Amino acid sequence: VVSTQSTGQIGVKSEFTGFEGKLQVFYGNKSPLPLQGFSTTIYISPADQPSLRLEGQRVPQLISAGAQIPQTIKATAVSAFAQNPLLQISFTAAGSPHNMVLRLPLIVNKFCKGTGMASQDFFVRWKNLNSPGQECQKVFKAGKPMDNDLVKGKVQGFGFQVLDGVDPKPDNLVGAGIIVCEGSQIGCLLRLEPSKPAQMYRMTVRSSREGVPELLVNLLSQDL
Repeated sequence: VVSTQSTGQIGVKSEFTGFEGKLQVFYGNKSPLPLQGFSTTIYISPADQPSLRLEGQRVPQLISAGAQIPQTIKATAVSAFAQNPLLQISFTAAGSPHNMVLRLPLIVNKFCKGTGMASQDFFVRWKNLNSPGQECQKVFKAGKPMDNDLVKGKVQGFGFQVLDGVDPKPDNLVGAGIIVCEGSQIGCLLRLEPSKPAQMYRMTVRSSREGVPELLVNLLSQDL
């Protein structure tokens, strides 16, 4: 559920395979009256329009009292995109117009799949990714408990495969992933160094595509 109001409730289910995704958006009418003039519009930021393609199914203009309707939105990752697309919803209830804008739960790491590699291969690739824009590093305060298993789960859920035994320091965490796009793949490497006494992290991401490390660091650090 992404939004609940007196007039209705909106929920989203999603699934992703390779560079394609499918979002199922459910609009429920909780009011005793029909929602009329119902419409939805999807917005992609101008900077992301070359990198993300969305196709939304049309929705009926009327939702009866107590009814729920689905809308399928198909997504294609052409390349790495930076922002969540927006969903604008408009309708009239009891003669009053309503408008709302929601961020769709669609971010670039949904198209990231973990990949394994040996310790030697990891550090060879790490050293080769040394061009400007191929690395981003951020030091930040931990916002959640610094439990090793919890952090590992967050990193794996984000889309990286955690590579055990690669870093000589046992508390450090390293991972590897590939962002699968239409016609290309973007390799990404992660190194996360926790300092539990200071309750701080130093996160470093390197990638074969310039600009992607900063994007991933900003997204993943929010989960930690």
